[in-house]
Amino acid sequence: MSTLSRRLLAWLEQRLNLTEIFSFITTFGLAYGDIDTRKPLKEAVDEALKKPLPAYAQWPQVLGLLTFGLFLFQMVTGVLLAFYYQPAPATAYGSVQTILQEATFGWYIHQMHYWGSNILIALLMLRMIRLFLHGVYRAPRELIWVLGGLLMGLSVYAGLSGALLPWDQQAYWSSIRSLEVLAEMPFFGWVANLLVGGLEVQGLTLTRFYILHVILLPLSMFVLFYLHFAAVRRVGLSRAKVADQPRALYPDHLVDLLTLLFLIFGAILTLAVLAPAIVQREADPFSSPAGIHPPWYLLPAYGLIEVLPPGLGGGLISAALLAFLALPFLDRNPGQSPARRLLAWGLLLVLLVALAWLGYTGYALRG
Repeated sequence: MSTLSRRLLAWLEQRLNLTEIFSFITTFGLAYGDIDTRKPLKEAVDEALKKPLPAYAQWPQVLGLLTFGLFLFQMVTGVLLAFYYQPAPATAYGSVQTILQEATFGWYIHQMHYWGSNILIALLMLRMIRLFLHGVYRAPRELIWVLGGLLMGLSVYAGLSGALLPWDQQAYWSSIRSLEVLAEMPFFGWVANLLVGGLEVQGLTLTRFYILHVILLPLSMFVLFYLHFAAVRRVGLSRAKVADQPRALYPDHLVDLLTLLFLIFGAILTLAVLAPAIVQREADPFSSPAGIHPPWYLLPAYGLIEVLPPGLGGGLISAALLAFLALPFLDRNPGQSPARRLLAWGLLLVLLVALAWLGYTGYALRG
């Protein structure tokens, strides 16, 4: 560190608690263990870099960090799109066309935001599966499970609210299918009705979806991410304190993390070019195209609601979601290792097969 840098750091440390700021940043998983905010920043950073990693911090068990990194990526691309987007039925479609055709790299940012949203939801689901398989929801880790489940739910709501914003035929009628699913679900349908002012897509619905998508849901997700990582730092994801072969935060952990981040962002960039989302003609409330379905993450619910009598499918889904969140208080089996959780593996396999079948059923409906 140069003399000028040291002097600048000393000047700032007299006026700001830089170590406390660093401690807040590292809460999101960049470092493990408590940071002593009483020490100078350089000393605290050096101490954090030398701490051995806990067992759950090794590659590839860093899905929480990956999802938060992807969440930040979504915020950046979303802000860039918001510079041009106009959230009103008369202007939304035209502003999207401006983004795609006139704004520099606008089409690319739009596609990256679209695929980033889908991959974020998939990663959060994958992380909940991993937590379930390892039994990371029993005391004292109940909040880790509940906060992770709420994060997954909010990411789905964020995806649904963003799906309407292009205001083309696909966006409009797919959102109607999604709201039909929510309308069948006790409590969750009431929440959707409360947030968007009804279960029909109207002029104000677009504005309310926009406010949810760019303000309320991102802020709520950020708070949940903070609380989730704070819980992980407090109790950990594993009973093991340190890995069998201790590794330092730098360079081992950071190199692994950056490698995975580059792979994920590389996948997003590739999908944006090779499998772009097609923006159709402007939404027409009086012309419903054939084959329109809700997004992929709602297809199982859509299929179940369509094959069961009215009210029954939505009730089962709501009960299943509430049981999912309450799992830490329902399962009192102390076993945690995957080898001792063969029943859990079997139940998960059955559930995934059922979801795949229901998803295919939902997709096969004419819409």
